[in-house]
Amino acid sequence: MLIACWLNGQAIQHLSPIERGFAYGDGVFTTIAVRHGQAVLLDYHWQRLENSCQRLGISTPNLHQWQNDFLRFVSAYPETTAKIIITRGEGGRGYLPDRHMPAHCYFYAYPVVTYPEQYQQAISTDFLLGRLGISPLLAGMKHLNRLEQVLLRQELAHTSYPEALVCDVMGQVIEGVFSNVFLVQDGQLLTPLLNGAGVAGVMRRYILQLSHQLGWVSSEKTLLPDDFLRADEVFFCNSLYGIWPVQQIAGTILPSHTVTQQLQQQLAQRLSYV
Repeated sequence: MLIACWLNGQAIQHLSPIERGFAYGDGVFTTIAVRHGQAVLLDYHWQRLENSCQRLGISTPNLHQWQNDFLRFVSAYPETTAKIIITRGEGGRGYLPDRHMPAHCYFYAYPVVTYPEQYQQAISTDFLLGRLGISPLLAGMKHLNRLEQVLLRQELAHTSYPEALVCDVMGQVIEGVFSNVFLVQDGQLLTPLLNGAGVAGVMRRYILQLSHQLGWVSSEKTLLPDDFLRADEVFFCNSLYGIWPVQQIAGTILPSHTVTQQLQQQLAQRLSYV
């Protein structure tokens, strides 16, 4: 249920029928956990939005004002799941945008997302049949073209798993349906390289940086299903729920959760909502 929607710092009740974000998916978004009036990992979210807008050629001269507006939004809705959407703005028919068109920044407030507590202990998972296309132009961005994820989420709903592993058309593991994924092998923390598909999540970035701070060996690389089946540990992560350890993949039992549990403890100390 939508609680509130703001456009460029003002509450609105209706959306423009010529908004390019909705007509063409011409924009980017991020979803943020807001707890006790604090937006978790907010700088990471804004940095990803800004970098993605630069890649798409969306001009954001009002970015600083939007950031201030969002602080007001968070004060108004201190316990929420917030979404920020930046679009290229309004336009007529056709793909070519008007380069003088001002960008739009939307804030959405939804109820706090909750998941069963046992997911923090461990979940079972499998590989979905659906595959992600290769698109280097869009890889890494959380853009508004989410039809692949809509189809994958429908496939996931027909399983008993809370999350599942997704490969690209080349057979490389990329991510979960709404999460990033890591594995631990021989003491190394590995996550799929996202140069052709996938979303570079803010929690993924935070965990990579945290692992370096802790002196752990971590890297991004091409990973195949067999790498996950042979792994010592596997876990999903995103900015709303933190970390879900994986205890079983396609019937294969994973032997350990040691590193994963250490990361969970670190997140609990550093990010109060986890």
